[in-house]
Amino acid sequence: MKLPRSEQETIVIFDVEVGKWHIDTTYPTHIRKYAELLGEIEEKTEDRLAGWIDEQYSSSFSVKKRRKLTDEQRKEYGERLKRSRAL
Repeated sequence: MKLPRSEQETIVIFDVEVGKWHIDTTYPTHIRKYAELLGEIEEKTEDRLAGWIDEQYSSSFSVKKRRKLTDEQRKEYGERLKRSRAL
């Protein structure tokens, strides 16, 4: 059963006592992304993934402001991408 977009979420918690990150997500993109990284999986279904990040992965989470490009910058980056694909 697919969850409505308004109910999809990802919760990331760092447990100081355990020293690991816990992830609980119902967002399909994150389910696919974190499925390989979790060591101890508590729940894995088509619509939900919950568990602890494996110790072999170093992980941190950050929030940053999105970069706003001007039309000139967008055009310049587009041309640069075309040139790199032509190689």
